[in-house]
Amino acid sequence: MSKATISDVARKVGVSESTVSRFISGYKVRNAKRISRAIKDLDYRPNIVARNLKTGRTGLIAVVVPDITNPFFASLVRGAEIAAGDEYMIQLINTGDDLERENWALKRMIGRVDGVIYVPLQESSEAISEKVLGSLPLVFVDRVLTKSNAFDSVLADNCQGGFLAASRLIELGHKSIAIISGPQSSTPGRERAIGFNKALKEKGIVQNSQYFRESDFTSLGGYQAMSGLLSLKARPTAVFIANNLMTIGALKALKEHRISVPEDMAVIGFDDHEISDLIDPPLTVISRDAHLQGALAMATLLERIRGINQFPPKQIKVEVNLVVRKSCGSTCHHRNGEEAKFKDTLSALTLT
Repeated sequence: MSKATISDVARKVGVSESTVSRFISGYKVRNAKRISRAIKDLDYRPNIVARNLKTGRTGLIAVVVPDITNPFFASLVRGAEIAAGDEYMIQLINTGDDLERENWALKRMIGRVDGVIYVPLQESSEAISEKVLGSLPLVFVDRVLTKSNAFDSVLADNCQGGFLAASRLIELGHKSIAIISGPQSSTPGRERAIGFNKALKEKGIVQNSQYFRESDFTSLGGYQAMSGLLSLKARPTAVFIANNLMTIGALKALKEHRISVPEDMAVIGFDDHEISDLIDPPLTVISRDAHLQGALAMATLLERIRGINQFPPKQIKVEVNLVVRKSCGSTCHHRNGEEAKFKDTLSALTLT
């Protein structure tokens, strides 16, 4: 075990102990590279317990997510963990889509953690008042509370994601396009639908109200929503599914109904995953960098904790990209509704 002290590090570099202490706490100091090198050479290990007692900090940051089984949230936590470095440990709180558990956890955080990265289960949640929130550095990710804009947030460009998905399907010739949307009470659900509808409107496509299916960001919700679309007499020829778990459920429904993708139904999902290009056919998706969202949230939170810069609340948006694979095909070959009936009638008259 290393016996080097902060005095040994300071002596080796030729700086004061306070300079080394500030460097370890994350502040910018002169001779930072030399201090870092000396810490490694001497195998110096700060006494975290003593430092936390002195500063009044816990050395812990809570990351609150509604469903850790969702690959997006797992990647988000990993990005935050990497950005935290050696200074902070992550305390993961998985609320399991349980509002009571979320309320219970949030009330117990004061004095136990130095800051919170928070994905609220409900954006109208009053689990913690603004007075309580204001006493603890906090950054929202993926969703924000509707009653407060006084906190930092790191969101994906959800509107652009919905717009890109609908635009791609329109470019391929589809006109009967459905959306399996997340809850309209949530930021991602609402904004992805807004972007989707914007693309349809710009191209003069009137959305069939039956083609809008609101679900709950779960695999079962996606399955039920797709089953509803497949029960329609005039089915859509394409669908944008606004969440990765809903996409899994929707694909299961398509398989059970023996609907071929993309021949019978073109599909675009939201959020990329390692298995997206292993699915047959590989899945076209709207992709975002979940690691980056987590890292940006952590970097912003650490700035707040350290008090380095007293800045107005940041609303950071992470860009999204269309990743084209084979699940939406190259062109629309579907015939649907009255147009299909007209063409069949015309063909029969020609033959006679």
